[in-house]
Amino acid sequence: MSHLAGTLSVCIPPESSYISIAELRYIYVQNQQPHYEPNDEIYNSIHLTQPSPLKSALIFLTYNMTAYNINPETRLNVVSSGSGTGPTLIFLHYWGGSSRTFAPLISNLSQFPAIAIDFRGWGDSTGPHIATEYSNLNLALDVEILIEKLGIHDFILVGHSMGGKVAQLIGGRHRVAGLRAIVLIGPAPPTPLVLPPDIKAQQMTAYDSAESCEFVARNILTSSSLSDDQIKIVVEDNLKGNQFAKLAWPTYAILEDILIETKKIDVPVLVIAGELDKIDPIERHQKEVVDNLSIVEMVVVKGSGHLLPVEAPVQVAKHIAEFVTKLAAV
Repeated sequence: MSHLAGTLSVCIPPESSYISIAELRYIYVQNQQPHYEPNDEIYNSIHLTQPSPLKSALIFLTYNMTAYNINPETRLNVVSSGSGTGPTLIFLHYWGGSSRTFAPLISNLSQFPAIAIDFRGWGDSTGPHIATEYSNLNLALDVEILIEKLGIHDFILVGHSMGGKVAQLIGGRHRVAGLRAIVLIGPAPPTPLVLPPDIKAQQMTAYDSAESCEFVARNILTSSSLSDDQIKIVVEDNLKGNQFAKLAWPTYAILEDILIETKKIDVPVLVIAGELDKIDPIERHQKEVVDNLSIVEMVVVKGSGHLLPVEAPVQVAKHIAEFVTKLAAV
């Protein structure tokens, strides 16, 4: 097991009006050295994406990155942050993403303890070189084992897209204690999603090159304009997945039926939908997700597409924070 922990302190000069907390975190994690202090070259490379207006401030960012062995072939990379009290938010990413997908969102939820997981074969996690080992059940089992290893007894699953389907499966299996609630962000439905042949063919090659990844990010995943720096991160994550993880979702995982498990979920669920989602539109969320849950509410983020954690982190964080606060009051 490898471990990375440390604090990055950056003094923002008075002339800097904007700085990106998420980008600082990316630089720190990518450097992969404990107690790293950026030199001038690194400091000057900080891009002003997802800006937060700060004139002169001292930002302290604590980031822990740890790898956990799940089995001989699978080691999960886990990024943890936040020092607040209450249930731990456990973030599960979309097909093509990683823990980095949630950095802008988590930076707006710093009042809660949080962990973001790289699924097997994505991000910095490893996975088996066997095509059939990337089912929703395999991903769910990995997360369940990890929760037990970490000794987390009070948590909320936050799943985006494919991660939303995995969250539904975990919620309905009742194999780990302590699940307080579930947040589904643009979730894949629990029912099999049969795509037209031409769309399926496009999915099979979507992450083959930087050019195809960028096209998908700009024209399919999002409905608002992302900066070049944001697109770069999305593309890097898309390309980093291993070949088995990339093919599993469009080949068979998207067709897996977990409706029985979804109907067994007995905790409150918040569904966050993008108004302009081209992959999982609001109507599908309502018919195939919301209508199959017993304790559920759905909110819609105006003007946003499928990549909600990146497109609209402030709005999504607001909905999550309100949901968690409401749970605490019950």
